[in-house]
Amino acid sequence: MARYFCLCLAPAIDATVRMGAWPTPDCVIKDATDVFAPGGKGLNVARWLAKRGASVACGGLLGRDNAAVFEQEMRKYGIVDRFVRVDGPTRVNEMFVTPQGAFKVNRPARAPLLPPGDVADFAGYDTVVLSGSLPKGWPATTYRELVAAARDAGARVVLDASGDALVEGVKAHPDVIKPNADECAALVGFVPKTPADFARATAALKACCSLSIISDGAGGCWFDGVHTAAPAVEVLDTTAAGDTLLAEWCFSGDPRKAVAAGSAACTQPGGEPPALDLMERLAR
Repeated sequence: MARYFCLCLAPAIDATVRMGAWPTPDCVIKDATDVFAPGGKGLNVARWLAKRGASVACGGLLGRDNAAVFEQEMRKYGIVDRFVRVDGPTRVNEMFVTPQGAFKVNRPARAPLLPPGDVADFAGYDTVVLSGSLPKGWPATTYRELVAAARDAGARVVLDASGDALVEGVKAHPDVIKPNADECAALVGFVPKTPADFARATAALKACCSLSIISDGAGGCWFDGVHTAAPAVEVLDTTAAGDTLLAEWCFSGDPRKAVAAGSAACTQPGGEPPALDLMERLAR
């Protein structure tokens, strides 16, 4: 069985707050309901891999003050806990959902700067997934060092980052990257919008990775330049959609199932993984 390591340097507790109407100036919301779930991109990937029956560990940095909720979640899914504990709490991010639309507040992660070797040991893992933002104050070169370390350990390396962290990370030539259309601009100089654009972006990305997965939201996803459409679903929360898509591709290598898994994740609050049979139905 393949062994996966998912690195989550900036975990978060994801709160989904549902309101009956879009807020107006000076209003007081009294009918809100909320759901809290431990998350972060790396943990979201690990959770889906574990649900698929994979052998998976998750590591990174975890605040001691509220670590218990993450520890309980990893035990629930059988994820091996490789997190380094640091002082203070792990951040809380909030998705506000109303019938008129939604918006999200992502707080910056804060953690002491540690050498990459202290964050994770990649020996013995077949696939290493490096995903999410970096803690505040960490250098943009962090992922470049971690990609190199994972490659030196003999692992297939998957990078899902954005901005300067992505630009620096691809300099170490990960095997797979998963930018969305907007994030492509930092690497290829434009935001792909048409099939010809996505083909051009895919060709340009060959210079820094073996395979690119470019997500296009409700428009589906481009796997090494080949488009897979997204099925229509009632969207509740997009928090873990891209992470679930990436995790399913890492597990099965099937673009249809990957897009179906990401679409299914949109129907769940927070980062809660969807049911496997829903993914299978959407894939069909």
